[in-house]
Amino acid sequence: MKVNRDKKDWGKYSAVGGKSTREVQRRSASSFEQELSQQYQSEGQLKMQEILQQLDNVADRLQRSLSVSDLMLYKRLVKDFLQEAAARAYLLKQEQGRSRRGRSLLVTIQTVDKEIDQMLDDFTRRKPEPMEVLEALDKIRGILVDLMV
Repeated sequence: MKVNRDKKDWGKYSAVGGKSTREVQRRSASSFEQELSQQYQSEGQLKMQEILQQLDNVADRLQRSLSVSDLMLYKRLVKDFLQEAAARAYLLKQEQGRSRRGRSLLVTIQTVDKEIDQMLDDFTRRKPEPMEVLEALDKIRGILVDLMV
């Protein structure tokens, strides 16, 4: 296939950076990007609030009667909350630490996991006082609320 190049028409086109070209001005962020970001944040907050409400319901059941099944449900809900928070970790204030392999970790998430594991260990080893369990549940809830803010 042969392309015919007519030298007469070359005057219509200007070189890059010539007088007839305009530079595209770049703004900080488009309104669409801002709206999308706001929707993503609000959807994440709503999901985290729903999980927190479920955690409160399970904590109320634990106040009435301590059971291993409710404790395991509480642990699963906390894990769900932490997964949601980790998925949106860039929206959170990140406190980063280093593991042995040099990976960045959210220190706050590790702290919550330690609290839950300690509470489960205490529950299985000995029958804790209800006030101790409620105190641990309150401490964990406080950490989770801090993650939401």
